[in-house]
Amino acid sequence: MMTTVAEWRESGAWVQVGAHRIFTRVVGKGSSILVLHGFPTASYDYARLAPLLADRYRLILLDFLGFGFSDKPRPHAYSLFEQADVAAAVAAHYDTEQCAILTHDMGNSVALELLKRRALDVSQVVMFNGSVLLRYYRPLITQRLLLNQLTGPAIAALRLIRKPTFARQFGSVFAQQPNAAEIDAFWSLIQYNNGLDVYHRLIRYLNERKMHEYAWLEALAQHPAPLTVIWGQRDPVSMPRIAQAVLEYRPDAVYFPLDAVGHYPHWEAPEFTAGLIREALG
Repeated sequence: MMTTVAEWRESGAWVQVGAHRIFTRVVGKGSSILVLHGFPTASYDYARLAPLLADRYRLILLDFLGFGFSDKPRPHAYSLFEQADVAAAVAAHYDTEQCAILTHDMGNSVALELLKRRALDVSQVVMFNGSVLLRYYRPLITQRLLLNQLTGPAIAALRLIRKPTFARQFGSVFAQQPNAAEIDAFWSLIQYNNGLDVYHRLIRYLNERKMHEYAWLEALAQHPAPLTVIWGQRDPVSMPRIAQAVLEYRPDAVYFPLDAVGHYPHWEAPEFTAGLIREALG
């Protein structure tokens, strides 16, 4: 039986990073993998995948600041650079001298910033779907509205995003619509600690991505860590053309296109994805 959101929280721990508490969870034993999640959810995205890797790897998972069970300060200018600080601090807290990075969506940009800084001794990178090149990004309607300087704050103030809207929009990035229990789980992560109040602030990472995407892709091109790209081909937001662009920067990368999968390979096809990760990391 899959771990519930409540069980995920109960088996985790909080790490103090600066003035904020960051939720973390360590799963398994072996060589370390720093696991980075995407917008708009949390480390629980990996609840189906983590147990399938725990016999061989030590997965260090965290909820970025403003997400999931981590603190959600307000007002606060959430930044990808700050999230990279958070990720590096969590890795240091767990005495991670060398690690692989497993990353998805927003987490991809955080991972690329870590590579650019050479902040960690990164042995390998495994990248899932994410719009690291906005030229080929196709945002959802809610994402466009949240990012807008006028409509974003209004949506937050008036609590205009309700669960049915979230279910339709979020569910559309999966190849098969999540069931009601899954939607409830993801929705609870966003709502936790009045998370809807900062929802429009969290998505502003896209502005930073627009400014720095080419520098980050160049950092990926120059970094010696082997790269594996696992990409759901039925993703309507982070189009497969983005994966092709990544491969242009890293022609040595190993690429696994998943034809029947959408934006969340680790949730939609965890067993198959776990096998690919094992093949990549050894």
